[in-house]
Amino acid sequence: MDRERIEGKILKVLTAIPQGVLYSTTDWHRLLNEDKREIRHALDDLETQGKLEVVKSESGRSDKPLYKLRNSG
Repeated sequence: MDRERIEGKILKVLTAIPQGVLYSTTDWHRLLNEDKREIRHALDDLETQGKLEVVKSESGRSDKPLYKLRNSG
């Protein structure tokens, strides 16, 4: 399934970068060159699974959430 492939790409990037780096949906689109809707669904799935954490953007825009790997401990 495409979504599982995209989730794998997202997790691979997040495990390779420093924990303080946050990416928005638009950033993921640029990095992965995948459909933004599919990326959004994959990000939502990963959040539901407890693998990602949503962080409000500093500008306070609810339409621009940022994502980071959830701390496992």
